[in-house]
Amino acid sequence: MVATAAALAGCTIVPTSGNPPTASEEERGGDILSQTYVRILAQPPRPDATAVEIVRGFQAAMASFDDPQRKVARQYLTGEAATGWQPWATATTVCDCRFADDLPEEDADKFSVSFKGKKVATLEKGGRYRPTSSEETVDESFTLIRVNGEWRISAAPAGLILLRSDLTRAYAPVEIYFPNLSFTGLVADRVRVPIDPSRGLPESLIRTLLNGPSGPLAGAVENVYPEGTKLNGIRVEGDTLYVDFSAQIAGLRGRPDRIKAMQAQLAWSLGTDRIGGRSIEILVNGETFPGGGIRFKITDFPSYDPAVITGDVAGYFVRDGMMYRAAKDGEQSAPVLGAAGQSTRPFNHSAVSSEDRDQVAALMGDETGVWATQLVDGSPWQRWINAQGRLTPPSWDRNGEVWSVESAGGRSQVWRASTGGHQSPVPAPELAEADVTAFRVARDGVRVAVVADNGSGQTVQIGSIVRGQTYRVGALETLVPAEEGQKVIDVAWKDATTLLVLTEKDSPNGPQQALAAYPILDGDEKTPIELSKRLKSITSTDSRILASDENGALTVWDGKKWNLLVKDGSSFPAYPLG
Repeated sequence: MVATAAALAGCTIVPTSGNPPTASEEERGGDILSQTYVRILAQPPRPDATAVEIVRGFQAAMASFDDPQRKVARQYLTGEAATGWQPWATATTVCDCRFADDLPEEDADKFSVSFKGKKVATLEKGGRYRPTSSEETVDESFTLIRVNGEWRISAAPAGLILLRSDLTRAYAPVEIYFPNLSFTGLVADRVRVPIDPSRGLPESLIRTLLNGPSGPLAGAVENVYPEGTKLNGIRVEGDTLYVDFSAQIAGLRGRPDRIKAMQAQLAWSLGTDRIGGRSIEILVNGETFPGGGIRFKITDFPSYDPAVITGDVAGYFVRDGMMYRAAKDGEQSAPVLGAAGQSTRPFNHSAVSSEDRDQVAALMGDETGVWATQLVDGSPWQRWINAQGRLTPPSWDRNGEVWSVESAGGRSQVWRASTGGHQSPVPAPELAEADVTAFRVARDGVRVAVVADNGSGQTVQIGSIVRGQTYRVGALETLVPAEEGQKVIDVAWKDATTLLVLTEKDSPNGPQQALAAYPILDGDEKTPIELSKRLKSITSTDSRILASDENGALTVWDGKKWNLLVKDGSSFPAYPLG
């Protein structure tokens, strides 16, 4: 990484090391604690500054993290305004904005400078980045008066306002991880961490981790660090990164499930790209963790992978009333073992559990029941979910529970079951009056993708499952808004944080389909995937998409092109937990 120096109104940018801006990875010697950053040093107002220079300097000083209390920014305000200004009262606004260049009359004692442009996003407490719609704008006005002959801002908007360039320079997007409530896996949360020149990024990341999850994950995941745990600091000695916490972390002693989850949480959040192959050792106020110490490597926790399914796993499809394991590595497609591999009962919309559980669930008959069976010889179908209305295609979670939503009479009910005849209703107030056509649990077992229509068209929403003595589905946020004439054909999880969405719209040339991969964490742009045929159903892993078209052909997308797998007669493709 090479730092560059530049000049901005009201601030100076210098490298954090204080050396000329030519630092490189080799010059740092790979030391993760002394990374070079571009640093913004806020400058106080000049005595002869114009009104426009004052507001520009104020906005630039908002982006200075060398001044966490924004003391320099307050110097641009009148005394009363400086006392009343609350930079953290609301979410931070990120925009592509410009100040008006109008100048006040020479003898004016009061003047307003407008600040307008496109609102890009908000940055919520905890660092969660929320992109805004293309129609949202910023239209603010800064009122200035003369104080002892110098312009000062007497009325400023609440909260911080950052330019997009400020955000890029002053924040680092990172993924941090939190255990699910059963401590069996991790869930990713992406946040923007302020770049603190006095600390390396790993230290800032750990401090953010201690604050807990952001937004909709609150309540759906657990931060296993005991309340009040602080980070004293980190240091590198040889091949070990020492992470020193306050005494509260010793409260984990005697709780091996939480200790292991804490280790996995820290290891996955730091990642090999930040600390390489070093081991991590936990200290308590500079001393070894009581009971023999805690030392581990980042690579020790593959079972906590949020994606669960990695690599080239087998896919499945239905043909002639039987489920087949798709051909792979030169093999031939063959019926699965158990009832699903026999044409005794017609079924559709099949879903496959994780490979270690080897179960399949499907709708049968009038789609008011979810049936399940194991993929072993002699295993029969059992009815797991029974409903009065239409059920959505079943979806497995990583804990072996199957989920479906019943819709009837303009109302919906979420159901879950972990064995036959023991279904449980799950409250989902935001879906109660919606027509739900798809409900897919993410591979991390916490997030869900929902296709629902509240009367204004189909949307794709992302929510979360809160587990415990009682379950709840909520915190829904729109990923794909409704569009006139648009129908959502299918959705599938590509991995734990990317959703594939297949849509169709009418056009003068007939129905036109679009397939795109939507990152769900940080408002990244969707990635379109080319289509050569009209598809009916999709499923995916991190590296492949399996799809059936309207003629029963089964094709697989390898990242570059679609390859024919089955010529005709196939339907309902499925990858485990897809």
